[in-house]
Amino acid sequence: MGCQCKLNQVAVGEKVRVSALGDCPKARGRLCALGLTPGTEVEVCSRNGGPRNGGPCSVKVRNCCVVLGNGMADQVLCEPLCDTPDADRAAVHP
Repeated sequence: MGCQCKLNQVAVGEKVRVSALGDCPKARGRLCALGLTPGTEVEVCSRNGGPRNGGPCSVKVRNCCVVLGNGMADQVLCEPLCDTPDADRAAVHP
């Protein structure tokens, strides 16, 4: 597994994969209901104030845009998506 971080620490425009959810049962249930389950790919679309200011972030998950408060985004552990070398070669040399 690669390096992991919390969703509220991911830069705008970066795509990540959800690897785990926090321990709070209410937060886990809400995140799962929004489609944020382990293994799901997520893209951070915008952030209001950044992680240090505690602002919300907008993420694209399962072709839907979802806005999460900083506290909820802090409950999502994720890892960066890595492009496979074979996929890069196929795109350059069809």
